[in-house]
Amino acid sequence: MRSRIQSLIDHQRNAALGQVAPAEDVPVGFMVLATCPLILWLLDGTVAGFASAILIIALFGVGLLCLSVGQKAHIAYDLAEVAPRPKIPFKLIGSSIVAMVVGLLATTKIAVPAVPLVIALSTFILCLISFGLDPMRDKGMDNPITRLRIINTHLYQEFDDRCEELLLALARLHEDDLYERTRVAVNTIMGLLGTIDVATPTLQRIAPSVTKLIDKMQVEVNALSEAPDGKLTPFQRRKFLIKIQTLVDTFETRARQRGIGEGRDNFELQTDLLFNRMNRYHAA
Repeated sequence: MRSRIQSLIDHQRNAALGQVAPAEDVPVGFMVLATCPLILWLLDGTVAGFASAILIIALFGVGLLCLSVGQKAHIAYDLAEVAPRPKIPFKLIGSSIVAMVVGLLATTKIAVPAVPLVIALSTFILCLISFGLDPMRDKGMDNPITRLRIINTHLYQEFDDRCEELLLALARLHEDDLYERTRVAVNTIMGLLGTIDVATPTLQRIAPSVTKLIDKMQVEVNALSEAPDGKLTPFQRRKFLIKIQTLVDTFETRARQRGIGEGRDNFELQTDLLFNRMNRYHAA
């Protein structure tokens, strides 16, 4: 028992700090069996006793539910490489509710107020020993490389989502040739971004350029969407394709100059870019 309590306050093993996962084998649902005899105390044959029993059972069920949710959240937190702390301390809330229920049940048979209070406090401590505390700090965010990887991954996903929205808007025009050529241009952009190591700051350095590029492409697509009766002239099609190709070519040249492929030979970069284009083409 002493070693278990010590583990609760040990900085290296404290479950409150997210260092240790809770025991997965703790049967939260079976805890209801422990209070069944106590609940029978309330069934004295009166309507008030029956209503009190229903209320106590409901409260106890809420407590168990909170413990179960908090238990699952803590296990997922421990398995994840990077995870934020839970916004709601479900295990702490569940332990408090269970302790309150046991204390209320104790008051029905024990007239001295101090004794039910001690019982409730003991129940609360036992719940903490059994299930631990909720994680109280974010996990993995203090690692600069991990934090950089998360930011870059979100950046890449944001660019990819914007490109997909752009293609979706263009698909509504039912211009197959424009759509296919724009898709190739988008694949080139995302293929170049896909060659960047997310553990480096390169993607963040070129992020403003990528944002401006997608903004300009979106402006061009919006201009096509505003065409009268949705019909495009050959001049509008040609103008759109020239602008898109010019934007992509300029971006590719400047992106390489700003660090894409840094420390890697040109053959390796071109191979990665080709594979990224092929993968995105097949996925489309």
